Amino acid sequence: MNKIHKKIISIGGGGFTHQSDKNLDEFVLNQCEVKNIKIGFLATASKDDKKKINFFYNRFEKLNLQLSHFNLCTEVQNFSDWILNKDIIYIGGGNTAYMLDLWEKNNLSRYFREAYEKGIVLSGVSAGAVCWFDWILSDSTGSVLKPLKGINLISGSCTPHSSESERIIQFELNIKNNKLPPGIAIDDGVAVLFIDGKPSQVYSSRKNHDAYFIDKNKKISLKEYIRKNNYE
Repeated sequence: MNKIHKKIISIGGGGFTHQSDKNLDEFVLNQCEVKNIKIGFLATASKDDKKKINFFYNRFEKLNLQLSHFNLCTEVQNFSDWILNKDIIYIGGGNTAYMLDLWEKNNLSRYFREAYEKGIVLSGVSAGAVCWFDWILSDSTGSVLKPLKGINLISGSCTPHSSESERIIQFELNIKNNKLPPGIAIDDGVAVLFIDGKPSQVYSSRKNHDAYFIDKNKKISLKEYIRKNNYE
């Protein structure tokens, strides 16, 4: 019996919901090894914004894919049947705290974990990039960037949009001050593939944009971190 490789793809910013960096979407699709991929979109963090849902269908409708979305803001019944029948789940950006609170109130994290264990590819941008981690640096509870608890499919911490100087500086500071554990910062235009909870590949669609591993002592390119830790 083949070992199931559990995959998560975290995108710092860009892709179809931002109407940019189309090759980030292709990177996500390329991580799935089945034909006629069933991909499901969740726009929960944007409160099921119809514009973002339309972006999803417009981006992928001409490809050989089975597309669907689920409006969790209005209905949670039958969500487990929906999610566990997909090959890829893609989660859009928006208010991370709102999305995680809705998941918690409806005990939905167990279904994401079940999908993950089953080998369904979990992916997303911004809020959909960081929700998988133990800890998140987020401004979704107000104007200030501060720690937020994720669902812990990946240990450590994460922040998206780290090409914004204020965000990366705050992320480094919180790690140095023990407010966040060591973690990964992901620039806009960059996707990180995690296999079995470990970073394995960094893909950038923008020149000079990268992802970084940060602890109390250093900030290094995640590509270098992967090489040093033999994850490739």
